[in-house]
Amino acid sequence: MCVVTLAVPTRSAYLIRSIAVQLERVEEAIADATAAIDLQPDLDILAAAYVSRSVDLIFLERTDEAIADVTAAIDLQPDDIDILAQAYVNRSIALSTLERTDEAVADLRMVLELLPPTHELNRQALALLG
Repeated sequence: MCVVTLAVPTRSAYLIRSIAVQLERVEEAIADATAAIDLQPDLDILAAAYVSRSVDLIFLERTDEAIADVTAAIDLQPDDIDILAQAYVNRSIALSTLERTDEAVADLRMVLELLPPTHELNRQALALLG
């Protein structure tokens, strides 16, 4: 049973529902984010769907797929600082689970360069760097 029923199955609706169910039903969230990606949305929604799906993939320890998703988001939206920062944080987490520490640290340093010190993702990056 879905948390959010889609009246009209649009790419935005799938993305929003994928976020709504992320914490409770990860496979369903992945399916909805994939549906948003498959509908070939505009670049903003497509990049957000990749970042959203990467969270679920990391949770399921499907790290190679998560890395591919966030890398796609980075390539799609190189000028969207919010998407970039979240993608770099997510990729650093995935990389660290594979013990690719140098790459993970490089991604976290990108977050520090992109965002002001007061931004929440910047604080997360600093915490992850230790």
